[in-house]
Amino acid sequence: MIGTGTGRSRSKGHPRGGLFLACLLLAGCGPTTSNPDLSPEYEPPPDLLPDPLAVYQGLGFLTGNPRFAAVGRFVFAPGPGDSTYAILAISLPNDALRFRREETGLVASYRVDIEVGDSTAPVARLQRIEEVRVRTFRETSRRDESVVFQGFLTLPAGRYPARVRVGDAAVADGLFAELELEVPRFAGPSVTAPILVYRAGGRADRATPPSFILSPRATIELDRPAPQIYVESVPDGEHAVIIEALSEGEVIWADTLAPPDTAAPPAGTTLRSGVLPIDASNLPPGLLSLRARLEGIDAADSTTALVSLNTQWLARSYDEALDYLRYAGTLEQLDSLREAAPRERARRFHAFWNRRDPDPATPENEFFVGYFRRIQEANARFSEPATPGWLSDRGAVYVTLGPPDEVLRDLYARQGAERSLVWLYEKSLGFELRLVFTDPSGTGVFTLSGESRRALAEAVRSIYS
Repeated sequence: MIGTGTGRSRSKGHPRGGLFLACLLLAGCGPTTSNPDLSPEYEPPPDLLPDPLAVYQGLGFLTGNPRFAAVGRFVFAPGPGDSTYAILAISLPNDALRFRREETGLVASYRVDIEVGDSTAPVARLQRIEEVRVRTFRETSRRDESVVFQGFLTLPAGRYPARVRVGDAAVADGLFAELELEVPRFAGPSVTAPILVYRAGGRADRATPPSFILSPRATIELDRPAPQIYVESVPDGEHAVIIEALSEGEVIWADTLAPPDTAAPPAGTTLRSGVLPIDASNLPPGLLSLRARLEGIDAADSTTALVSLNTQWLARSYDEALDYLRYAGTLEQLDSLREAAPRERARRFHAFWNRRDPDPATPENEFFVGYFRRIQEANARFSEPATPGWLSDRGAVYVTLGPPDEVLRDLYARQGAERSLVWLYEKSLGFELRLVFTDPSGTGVFTLSGESRRALAEAVRSIYS
């Protein structure tokens, strides 16, 4: 669902505690049988899962709250004369809105209020009420980026206080932000920061607003179509635009942006625009800086982008992404990824990622879909007083191998003995594996026995060899 801001909307390191330093994650062989020790119904506790809103907020994005999970940012482009377009892009999920039933389907409304400058006499203000329409009740519960709004303001270059409010029209909750808006001046030669868009068309003059649909979260997901890079320049003569991706200050990928023929400006104008597709296989997961510069002259600007493992699992760094994958490879494989130089990370990582994919013909990597689902389940089922479920011993085994075929309780129970659990695998793995957990303190903290650790390490090594 895309809101254009014109009153119209349309559709659109190593594991903590060192438990499994030498273990592998079983690719595509996790059991599908139900576990008698586990409830089939669960809701992952949100405080034990990654917090995407906190990640975006830490990177300087505008963010809502868990009840209204909006994310947004301003981007800038040359405006009429010597002014600048400040474009606010906001994304939010359908489940942030309250839908009402009408004859044509289900409808929700949200309000956007942008005020720039002194609140008593603002330089610019934009107010919109947008509608979101869906056909089925199921669509109202979508938690992904299902609604995108963008609104244009025309401002002189300078620094301004700004206030942004976005919320459901029926309730007070929502996104509220106060910020300092640094509006750049685009005088030749100059170039915009790379703008991530879902689609874009060129324009021939500064007075015409840019024609694009922005990616408000500036996020590239590994298993989804990547956004594109859109750049505009005001060159003094003919200058190619170089697009570079930087990780930890080092250029890891670069390409030249050639303006499309359809975007060639008429004679007498200097504004140029172009679109560059993104190939995610050239980029490692984590935070990147995207920079645009004019070849041969000192004119450049940059923006932040995230390469994520999926919608929920955002990593602020390459090492953090590997932490999330701590059960997905051997110690040697993960060390090889960690030790890679920035320029080598993308190649090694995507080889590792693709090697786990059981069906390359499909857009998703089914192995990692199951992997992240099991992490959520482990968080709900095996949480311990000081440890999230997926980092506990039982959670680590569950994420690695899936649910056991059978669970035996207190196998060694006797007067004064510690409590124990035995997880049995056979049908799901194709060979027998017996893992013993004990709770010496009686507090519900189950620890994998030393013998079982060795058995697990041997089992997973054989699976991946």
